[in-house]
Amino acid sequence: MIAFDHLVIHSFDPKQHQEMFSNFHNSVGVPGGKHELWGTYNYLAFMENNSYIEWIGVDDEAVANQSDNPLIRQTAKAWRDQIEGPIQFALRVSDLDCYIDDFNKKGVNYEGPFPGSRRKTDGSLLEWRMLFPNLEETNQTLPFLIEWNGEGNIPNDTSLINKTPFTTIEVHTIDIETYKRFFTNDLKLKELNNHTFQLENGLLKVQQGKGLKATFDHITFQLK
Repeated sequence: MIAFDHLVIHSFDPKQHQEMFSNFHNSVGVPGGKHELWGTYNYLAFMENNSYIEWIGVDDEAVANQSDNPLIRQTAKAWRDQIEGPIQFALRVSDLDCYIDDFNKKGVNYEGPFPGSRRKTDGSLLEWRMLFPNLEETNQTLPFLIEWNGEGNIPNDTSLINKTPFTTIEVHTIDIETYKRFFTNDLKLKELNNHTFQLENGLLKVQQGKGLKATFDHITFQLK
């Protein structure tokens, strides 16, 4: 089953925002690392049920603007438009090639897969692949799929995992039916009721409106 992996929050100062979050919610956060080929860097807060929050920032505008990675293009655009807040989220899958094959058969457009990697603080290499589906019917952002190599983005020190679970991710859109068809037909998510879909570790909802809303127990992030 597909799981919620992480929330992406654009920030002009990821370190400051991660520290503000940690201080306010009595939680812990960690430096993520630099993506030198993308011109970005991040800070993280690991949450329960194998989820996390990523604050991403631009540290080389020229490199970020030239990236062919849709997430980096989106981050660079948020930087140029002076927008801070949740801009994207990732859904975790165990076999990305299976979705690529299925998208090809169905004619679902996508970009990727894009490889990613960074060196962890313990010296080990963290690697992943990302796939970005897109629909011609809507110009709004779909979540991207991520496949991790090995155990994934899990800290070696379990004390760095906050005792707050991911609960719900809400996609606010003016085109509910298109999103519903994508989640049902292409991602094969089970619809429970009222545009609500079951994920391995929480819920995905489609609501009328604009922007994203993510809930981790009692903590809410929202971009309108």
